[in-house]
Amino acid sequence: MPTVLLRLSAPMQSWGTTSQWEERATTVRPTKSAVIGIVANALGYQLQDNLSALAPLQFAVRADRPGRTAVDHQTAGGGQPAPATRLPSAYGAPRGLEPDPAGTLQPSEGATARLTVLVRKHYIADAAFLAGLSTPDKDLASEIAEALTRPARPLYLGRRSFPPAHPIYHGTTPLPPETWPDRIPLLPEASDPSPWAWTESPPGPGTIASPEQVPTTFEERDHPLMHLHRRRTEPAAPQPPGGAA
Repeated sequence: MPTVLLRLSAPMQSWGTTSQWEERATTVRPTKSAVIGIVANALGYQLQDNLSALAPLQFAVRADRPGRTAVDHQTAGGGQPAPATRLPSAYGAPRGLEPDPAGTLQPSEGATARLTVLVRKHYIADAAFLAGLSTPDKDLASEIAEALTRPARPLYLGRRSFPPAHPIYHGTTPLPPETWPDRIPLLPEASDPSPWAWTESPPGPGTIASPEQVPTTFEERDHPLMHLHRRRTEPAAPQPPGGAA
């Protein structure tokens, strides 16, 4: 079963699962849904396209350099005082601005009051992960590898402002998701000689339910939760440049 390897290394990256509005959290590792999104972007998928060919890909990820979590505080909105309710509809600057006698723009009587909110965006700093997507379809694996080498659009790690520090495509290996985290050498920037790895697994003893979902369309999110097996690995030291075996 060929596995396409993705090197996810950057000064900043973010992998949300349950984020909403003011609190934009991140998990401590890339999610399968996000990695599928990277591949879909590389392949040139559009918003209305079906993801059913990519959703069955088997996922594993290894935290060669876990990095550290950090948070960025940003403001959004502004304008007149808003009601006590903090609804999304209250975001943004008020509409219908009109100049007052002094020439200063002020909201008109019919303008909607808007609320200034503090948005906390969490991210992982100085981290490097090795993710793998496995499939028995060799043609699909080759198509993904080619797309990651020459992506249809710029790729990013969770947010558009987080570009990768290195080319994402890290090679293709015949190893399945159960074994490649132990057999593929560490990334050059690795800081943990025995990194944690998460492997997609059927529900059962030793697995945890992840809050992430892998939809078959960009707009459909009603899917069962994914289960992962978490364990320590013992990969070899970093190999010379040139990709995976």
